Amino acid sequence: MKNTGKEAERSFVAYWQVHGHIERLRDRADLVALNGDKSIKDFAKPSDFLVSSKDTALHFAEVKSTMDAKCLPFGNIKMGQHTAALMEARRGAGSYVFYIFSYAKGRWYIMPASQYAALVDEGRRSVKFEELLQWAK
Repeated sequence: MKNTGKEAERSFVAYWQVHGHIERLRDRADLVALNGDKSIKDFAKPSDFLVSSKDTALHFAEVKSTMDAKCLPFGNIKMGQHTAALMEARRGAGSYVFYIFSYAKGRWYIMPASQYAALVDEGRRSVKFEELLQWAK
């Protein structure tokens, strides 16, 4: 199975449509599809989604998925996402969360921007799943 990320995104959207509110920040692939498969220029987005519910404040939500059973390599995080997560973490806002699905483990994990920023500051290039909280979806 090739990991395009779309299956994890569909699962994520299905959850939030039932349990809260979700808004998609369209990426280049979405825009190309909407434009009849013609190439289109786009700008970097801070995340894939904005989400909220009665139990969670509005926050940026970036969905990542990996076939890896041990970790999420930070190379999977695009520069616009990296920048936005670090900005939110350093503001102390806590309004940016990475939702990570490991196909090998069949589990979702969450990594708040504050944790990501601390790992980046340590010079880390990945996060082990054992260091993350499981998302009780």
